[in-house]
Amino acid sequence: MKYFHPYEIVDRATYDRFGIASFNLFNPDALQALDDLREFFDAPVVVNNWKTGGSFQWRGLRNSRYPKFNPGSQHSFGNAFDLDVHGYTAEEARAKIIENKDSPLLSKIMRLEGGVNWVHFDLLPVINRIYVFKA
Repeated sequence: MKYFHPYEIVDRATYDRFGIASFNLFNPDALQALDDLREFFDAPVVVNNWKTGGSFQWRGLRNSRYPKFNPGSQHSFGNAFDLDVHGYTAEEARAKIIENKDSPLLSKIMRLEGGVNWVHFDLLPVINRIYVFKA
């Protein structure tokens, strides 16, 4: 990945076990979509921040150690991320993604979650890109 380290997208135990190989737990298109999103916004993007003392460790890959684990979640397949874009509210970032959905840098994003104070995107195929859902 161009912009992210593995500890930014997996929990502490997964990183401790797999290190750099943690990237192999993700759909390569999801990793590319995350890098592309970072490039599109030209701003820092935070998924997990546990390594720097923050409270986020489950906004990338989720496994059975996650307290609210859902085996059907796109996070469980390495197909989804929750994130914050520096300088944007979640609503502003979602609006910019939707407005620019034809950008090559956003072409892999299929769905966004609406009504939350973070940006969730995933690669679950849908008929009409970009589909906004409420969990």
